[in-house]
Amino acid sequence: MSGSRLNPAERRGTAADEHLGDRLAALVDGELGHDARERVLAHLATCPKCKTEADAQRRLKSVFAQTAPPPPSESFLARLQGLPGGSDGDSGSAPFGGGGFGSGRPLGGVRGFGQGVFDVDAEQFAFAPAGAHAAVLPR
Repeated sequence: MSGSRLNPAERRGTAADEHLGDRLAALVDGELGHDARERVLAHLATCPKCKTEADAQRRLKSVFAQTAPPPPSESFLARLQGLPGGSDGDSGSAPFGGGGFGSGRPLGGVRGFGQGVFDVDAEQFAFAPAGAHAAVLPR
């Protein structure tokens, strides 16, 4: 098949592609580990072509970071509005009938602190011994 693939000898990348490859983009994106980052930075200190490419990638990343994202499309907003919502008769109570924070009722399952989570008294729970330990404990 002629023309479908370039001969590797004919491909020419930038100096940064030949020297650092994907590590340059990983450096700009902050994805390199400490040791790899140090090696790439040492290379950038001695290779002006790679340093120029790194600076260009940083500028491009900065431009994209400062650009506002596009507003949502009308069709997307219409689909969001068409999604089913919660029940209209929401009483505003906490889920599972619990008091939640700021309800004035303490939470947790510690003895002496009132009702536990999910309105269950903490004293109703106990560990059940199993196996050889079951016969040793009084009933």
